Amino acid sequence: MAQKGPLLADDLRQRLELLELRFDQEKAAYTWEVRRVCWGGVTFEERSNLFSSVGIGARGASIVIRPDRLLTLHGAVRLGEQFLFLTSIVLSDDRSRQEIRAAVCDPATLTARPQDRTGRDAYNRPVAVSVPSFTFPGILTEKYFRNEADDIYRAEVQQRVLVTPKVIVLRAGDLVQHAEEAPYTVRQVLDLDPYKNEYVVERSWEA
Repeated sequence: MAQKGPLLADDLRQRLELLELRFDQEKAAYTWEVRRVCWGGVTFEERSNLFSSVGIGARGASIVIRPDRLLTLHGAVRLGEQFLFLTSIVLSDDRSRQEIRAAVCDPATLTARPQDRTGRDAYNRPVAVSVPSFTFPGILTEKYFRNEADDIYRAEVQQRVLVTPKVIVLRAGDLVQHAEEAPYTVRQVLDLDPYKNEYVVERSWEA
């Protein structure tokens, strides 16, 4: 994916923003913020990057930067207006560069409206526990449909895969809304990946 041999300064011609997720307590909002700016090289690929386990892939990109010990797959990179969702980071054999694979995505600002949880009062009786709403950046992508039965189901509902940073925790039944659109309902939670969560969300066409 990246060039072999020493990393030359001439190869680092693009201004990249290394992003980290931050939470504003007052606004109840998670946002991608610039941790630092660096120079790097980005090559866009013809093949897709399968950044989601159940969703359709996005255009792939290869990134090369000087090593940044704070960069992990919990972060992200931005090149101009293009958001790059990181899927792998490898340190070169000579330790002169980090070779990164990413998917070119379009994150949306979404509002999570968690449904009440079940808790216990002082007498160990079940009570409803309200969870406040919050906003966060997420990637909505098409779900990969595997057979005819899926296609029939797709004709009745609008189903998407929501990919989020690991810290965004939702449960089945929670609502997720983009702007003034009808909300999606979380139907399936996929949370085994150490760096991201995925949710299958849906809404009916009549919504």
